[in-house]
Amino acid sequence: MEPVQDLFETLPFRVTSSRYFSLIMRRVATQWISVLALLLVAMIGATCYDLRFGIVLLMFIFIVLPMVLFFFYYNYALRREAFYSVVEKVAIIDSNGIDCVYDDQRRQVLAWSDVDRVEMNREAFLIFTGRYTYFYLRYDAFATIDELEAFRKILPQFMS
Repeated sequence: MEPVQDLFETLPFRVTSSRYFSLIMRRVATQWISVLALLLVAMIGATCYDLRFGIVLLMFIFIVLPMVLFFFYYNYALRREAFYSVVEKVAIIDSNGIDCVYDDQRRQVLAWSDVDRVEMNREAFLIFTGRYTYFYLRYDAFATIDELEAFRKILPQFMS
């Protein structure tokens, strides 16, 4: 078996954990916003009828909602892809997947076979390995525009 040749090596980059988690929460919120809005309107309407429903609404806001946020943070933002997205690292892209050089050690972050889809936003590639788990690869991490365009062109080959 021949050794795998590195195709791209990025400049050191990172994303803030608040940016990473806000993208997750934005995706969750767009799917559940109608249910949450209906629940909020129902509770406000019930509060007008009986003040005890206002207490239930406050309990929901200050007890249930923080627990749900903690669940999402614990379940999605503490995965390997999330960790390697938020720390300062150099990404090495080859035909097997993406490795990261962090703390002077090379570690495999994801294999192309584990990737579900790739989305591009205005500043980065979001390489999804699950419903809400993704590796954040910034455009400005590539040394040149030519490398970025070459990666964009070769990315469908990895996906298949």
